[in-house]
Parts: sequence; structure tokens; C-alpha cells
Amino acid sequence: MPRPLELRQAAQLMIRRHRIGAAVKAGFRAATLMDSGDAGAAAIWIDIITEINRIRAEERDAYVALPLDPPAIASEFDDRVA
Repeated sequence: MPRPLELRQAAQLMIRRHRIGAAVKAGFRAATLMDSGDAGAAAIWIDIITEINRIRAEERDAYVALPLDPPAIASEFDDRVA
């Protein structure tokens, strides 16, 4: 059984290589292994998929904290009419 760090590294490698299709590619690999009868290896690939999704969620959370609107800037001039 791979350690959490190894799963994370494998997930990062899949993301680097396959970008948005990383989880799908890993899913195909897990399905192929399951069809061939290697349930243990398929389970590892499912763990990698879980880690890919966790990394993507962390990336999304990093952007949630950003404000959508720019901060309001105080007017240089007074709004009163002379």
C-alpha cells in the first residue's frame, strides 16, 4: 500500500501530464486493472483519483477567498455642487 506522500506525488504527476483529463485517465487505468482481475492495483488507482480530486479542491478553495469585485475607491472630488 503506497504512503500518502506517494499517492500525492502520483496524483501531481498525473495532473502535470494529463491536465484536466487526469482523473479520467486514472479511471481508465483502474477499470482496466479491475477487468484483468488485479483489484489491489485498481484500488491504488482509485486512491490516486481521490488524491487528484483533493488537489483540485484545494486549488479551487485557494480562489474562493479572492474578491470578485475590485475595492471601491474614494472619489477625489467632493460630490457637492458649488
